[in-house]
Amino acid sequence: MKPEDKKILCSLIRDHEDTVGSSRVTMMALEAFVESIRAVRCSMDEARALYIELSEVIKNTEPKVIPLIHLIEEFEEDVRKAGGETIEEVKQRAIGILQAKHAKIETKVHQAIEHGLTCVEEGDTIIVHTLGHDVTNMLKRVRKDLNKNFKVIVLKQDLAKTRRLIKSLSQADIDMEIVPEYGLIHYIEQSNKVFMEALSITEDMKVVCAVGSANILSLCHLNHLPIYLFANTLKFSHRPSSHQQIHRKVVDHTHDDISYQLVTHSHDTVDLRLIDFFVSENGIQDKEAIARDLLKTGDEVPDRS
Repeated sequence: MKPEDKKILCSLIRDHEDTVGSSRVTMMALEAFVESIRAVRCSMDEARALYIELSEVIKNTEPKVIPLIHLIEEFEEDVRKAGGETIEEVKQRAIGILQAKHAKIETKVHQAIEHGLTCVEEGDTIIVHTLGHDVTNMLKRVRKDLNKNFKVIVLKQDLAKTRRLIKSLSQADIDMEIVPEYGLIHYIEQSNKVFMEALSITEDMKVVCAVGSANILSLCHLNHLPIYLFANTLKFSHRPSSHQQIHRKVVDHTHDDISYQLVTHSHDTVDLRLIDFFVSENGIQDKEAIARDLLKTGDEVPDRS
């Protein structure tokens, strides 16, 4: 794969993760992987070389998509065990394994969302900054299926993500107010919860999350607003936050008589101690339970992510 193609692939994964969340982009990547296996026509050795190249790109995106890395590493181990004499046999086994991995994360996401439905009460006012596809749909279900009335304070960020969120919540007739991120202080007293998602949760007890989250969550924590983190356990990484390869972008700007470089980062890191409740496929847990789960998962899974 050419360097420019790798760069494009990494950018596509990052952009989709930023819009729909890491669980959903993991499912999309697995689906694309299945289709590529079906379409490929080559020898066993050529297929092996192509896979190694793709695997290296997937494991080294900026930032790392931890659920996808976990499932790809499981896939590699399962394929080694499965064997196969012909390329077609290997392809069919590989497709079956990938479909099972897709079902695994889909089930975890579904279970987490089912638990999350109980986190919204009648009359809540919930602050949200960036929500992926699944938690957004959870809020829609609470409104349409459970018929609960609540309000969402949407902290406006870049137009594309905010537009998607507004459109989605509007479809469910959810009461909302859109305010700039820097205006959050004026809405603290009227709110009673904060909902957020994560790209990953690291071994040094950090949450890798949407850019801008650190300032928002710090202010909410300071004002004793309970913060709910929605993330299935495939998002647990067993490396520190410094190994998550957060993307750093430098852009040259010129305005009138000044020129400068603007440096931005794709994601923030937030101390897990700011989180009050963790909503996963295992239920709703407090921060002490999160720490126990991280340690337990670290003992069970030989992870390189």
